[in-house]
Amino acid sequence: MLKKTRNMNLAALGLLCAVCFLFAWENVQAVKLGYNIEKVRCEIKDLESSNTYLKKEIQTSLSPEKLEAKALKLGMVYPEPGAVVMLDGSASPEQQARGWLAKLPW
Repeated sequence: MLKKTRNMNLAALGLLCAVCFLFAWENVQAVKLGYNIEKVRCEIKDLESSNTYLKKEIQTSLSPEKLEAKALKLGMVYPEPGAVVMLDGSASPEQQARGWLAKLPW
């Protein structure tokens, strides 16, 4: 009888230890997930900030003033008045076949 009671107490103690271990493990996992969630939130905030900056950078990079400044920095110049050839749909079929070469003055 004493042996049976001792075995029951030992089994109860083992079960209690297992429950305590599972409870502690669950809390550790919850804390880890909390840290991961906070890390992802910070990453999202950084990415949104970066996205906003890049959108503004695109807007300023595509502005006519910026494009003109970059072109001048690269050594590009405005064309001379007669250097630009405008194409329209009133050309003859022969001229259309030759393309833009037909518009040249020579």
